[in-house]
Amino acid sequence: MAHKITNTLKGWQKVAYAVLAVSGSAYSGSTLAAPLPIEALSQYEAITNATISPDGKHVAAIVAAKGQKWPVISIWDANDLSKTPVWVPSQNMRIVGVDFIGNDRIFFITETAITGRDGRPTLTRKLYFTDLQGRSFEEPFRTAGTRNKAVREAEERGITVGIFNDDLYNPDLVLMEKADLDTGAQEIFEFNTKTAQTRLLAKGGEKTAFLSAGVDLATGEPLIKAEIEPVSNEFWYKVYIKDRGTGQWVYHAPLSYELKNRRNISPMGFDTDPSKLIVASNLNRNYQAIYSYDIKSQTFSAEPLFANDKFDVSGVGFKPDRAAKTSTISSITVNGPAAIQVILDEQWEPVQRSIKAAFPDKNVYINLNKDTRDSAIVTVEAPDLPPEYYLYKGGKLALLGKQRPWIDPKTLGKAEYITFKARDGLEIPAFVTYPPEWTPAKGPVPLVVMPHGGPWARDDLGWDGAGWTQFLATRGIAVVQPQYRGSDGWGYKLWTAGDKEWGQKMQDDKDDAAAYLVSKGVADPKRMAIFGYSYGGFAAIAASVRPNSPYKCAIAGAGVASLDRIGNLWGDNHLQRDVQGWTVTGMDPMKNVDKANIPIMLYHGDHDRQADTDHSRMFSKAMKAAGKDVEYYEIKGMWHTLPWRTEWHEETLGLIEGYLKSPKCGLM
Repeated sequence: MAHKITNTLKGWQKVAYAVLAVSGSAYSGSTLAAPLPIEALSQYEAITNATISPDGKHVAAIVAAKGQKWPVISIWDANDLSKTPVWVPSQNMRIVGVDFIGNDRIFFITETAITGRDGRPTLTRKLYFTDLQGRSFEEPFRTAGTRNKAVREAEERGITVGIFNDDLYNPDLVLMEKADLDTGAQEIFEFNTKTAQTRLLAKGGEKTAFLSAGVDLATGEPLIKAEIEPVSNEFWYKVYIKDRGTGQWVYHAPLSYELKNRRNISPMGFDTDPSKLIVASNLNRNYQAIYSYDIKSQTFSAEPLFANDKFDVSGVGFKPDRAAKTSTISSITVNGPAAIQVILDEQWEPVQRSIKAAFPDKNVYINLNKDTRDSAIVTVEAPDLPPEYYLYKGGKLALLGKQRPWIDPKTLGKAEYITFKARDGLEIPAFVTYPPEWTPAKGPVPLVVMPHGGPWARDDLGWDGAGWTQFLATRGIAVVQPQYRGSDGWGYKLWTAGDKEWGQKMQDDKDDAAAYLVSKGVADPKRMAIFGYSYGGFAAIAASVRPNSPYKCAIAGAGVASLDRIGNLWGDNHLQRDVQGWTVTGMDPMKNVDKANIPIMLYHGDHDRQADTDHSRMFSKAMKAAGKDVEYYEIKGMWHTLPWRTEWHEETLGLIEGYLKSPKCGLM
């Protein structure tokens, strides 16, 4: 019998004050009045990326600090948050991620601008280790000696190593993966967090990869691998499991699938009984569910272990018992409007219930600790609440810090989850953020349709990391985020309905979202615009050349304009093009510039090699040549993805506000 997960949506004082006071000094703790100032969203977060060591003795986070060029890593004693924390700063590279590797070390990720192989500016990220005092730094597995130039360049241009599995029963050992820079093969190493010694455990092939969910947690040996193999001119994802008795790799057809069909079958980990796997799959169903898989008989459980009739069950959390050398399911994640964490652990379930009761109608996420039963990091957020980080320890909840303490949630707009019918009858999910204190009695307001990037992605009913929804809402504009066909995370039907429909039915869904809100008395049909970034930028560009546009204007950030170009160059390799590239067809804006009928503003970072800057340059040039109304702004140094630098936020938010205020748009 499946466990049916209900569709509920509700889900360091002294030191913190010192850190947050300097990072938020521009506001002096005063309450912000609408509209939300650009600086409230552009400046670096006071605190982000909070995490706790496996033994629960230390907490780390990235914090803004006075006198530092970039945010720094801050490490606290979890047993006494009043102690002065250790700061680990960086003057040359911005730190964008941090976590513990074992109890005595952290690893962190940095980003910096470089010149790419083609001679054009781009971004790279690097991974480093350091101790809890920040005294010694190490780039793990960096090649020593005089390797060939290509290997040295590969190491300089990006991360070639990562954490593979940190759930081993020996708490001092962590598995890491590294790419062999001569062959590209995956290598799995055992890393001792106390001695820093390494041992090679396994090496894959050119088209073979070991799965982190398929590790013997007692020995560290990888027991599951996947190979990409051509079958009848199509690529298949084939899964093999190592027989623990014979040592032979056995092919498992029920776990294998044709890549192009996107019928996901993902091993999540071994069950308490290691002869069974826990598997997430959308095979023969619309919404992904969790099954048990018998390795010997190669059969799935007749019914899913966990399922939901409206949303994907997307994740499984495991709790390793290092002493007993067993692992059990401790939590499930349901892809509701916001992620729903369902804790199954007998100790933590009542804790979760009590914490959620303290934060009604907020999204509450508990990062369960591996080795201790009394400590965890708790994150609380909502569409109208920037994330807040708490330490739960010894039955008490202590505030670590608020991401943007200078923003008063009472000044922000409320948001809700809705669904509407597209013109062909397909049900489309969406999120609507309303101006603060707006009610239907106040009548229609301007509307911005804001499609997400991807397009194989989705939005959530939570805080917008870019700040766009509240930036617009506090300026009196309603924002709708349609989860158009092609969006991932809303079921197989909606996901695959977007194939080969770029600029066509995918675009209809955005227009239909606007029409729906007009019909409900929310949106003023004479004051509507479309604004998007990345794929959302494509949607804005497409809207400008579609006939009978419902919008007054369009704003495209880092948009793509040529389907021919992006389809042929999709991803980093031919496999990604085979999986997704073939779906990228439809109405090509570059071939329809003559049909442009509304003004459009483009902006693009000159360091963007993901949705390449060339797209905006080409479209702007073509529009100008055709005598169309276009403005184009190139942001110096900016790359594609968050987190962005303060100056880029300031410039782009200013451009967005200015264009929406202009007579061309007239939304403000």
